[in-house]
Amino acid sequence: MENRSDGYTAIEDQYAGYTVYDNSGSKIGKVDDLFLDESDQPEYIGVKMGFLGTSSTLIPMQMATVDEANSAINVSADKETVKNGPAFDDDREITPEYESEVHSYYGLTRSTTGESSGSYGGYYNDETETATTETTGATTGTTSGATSGAADVEDRDELRVQRSEEELRAGTREREAGAMRVRKRVRTDRERMEVPVKHEEVSVERVPVSGEATEAQIGEDEVSVPVTEEEVVVDKRAVAKEEVRVRKDVVEGTEVVEEDVRREEVDVEDATERGRRDV
Repeated sequence: MENRSDGYTAIEDQYAGYTVYDNSGSKIGKVDDLFLDESDQPEYIGVKMGFLGTSSTLIPMQMATVDEANSAINVSADKETVKNGPAFDDDREITPEYESEVHSYYGLTRSTTGESSGSYGGYYNDETETATTETTGATTGTTSGATSGAADVEDRDELRVQRSEEELRAGTREREAGAMRVRKRVRTDRERMEVPVKHEEVSVERVPVSGEATEAQIGEDEVSVPVTEEEVVVDKRAVAKEEVRVRKDVVEGTEVVEEDVRREEVDVEDATERGRRDV
């Protein structure tokens, strides 16, 4: 495992939680790991990528600008370029060849020295170019190529080859699937109803009488008889008739996801010859 100093821990804490943005301001991810050079200066940052965040990409600090005020790091490449960059996870050896691959991908020039690159030198050494035991999960005798493997076989009775395979993991996240809109509108209908009404009618009847009329009864006279009728008065009032209630229920279901996964298979070919003598 890496022998990390108090200075490394302080720098790591400084960049913990920083958000990485591309050259257009789009969010790439969060700082997941930090690698220092021999001068204890940040040389690479590991950035979590993908929905599940199972792997990281290694970004050289040569192309990064730190914005301490906003706890952000801005890189000079676009998000798609960084996304397709060399992947890095706990199963990947950080070798000089891998560093060269990273610099070549981003078109950067890397200065070469005879020393290990900073405090992450524990991931590999320059003599064997193999990962350490804690980093790769293999023993010290694990080799990175056929040549070094043959040399180890001569010195050791056991050769261990690590086999890996990918495991499919799935998670969930919430997303907006639409909205239910409820609105009221006013519709005008014409209603018809019959209302009983009453009115007065005047009838005139002439009845003959007999006898003498006095002088006072002779003359002009006028009598007014009022006639009434009922008229229909219409009034409207708002009456609550119905209440619409909308509620959300959580319904659980199962979805099937399919994805290709890779796994390593180890074939052992015995090419030894025993007990063969030329006659």
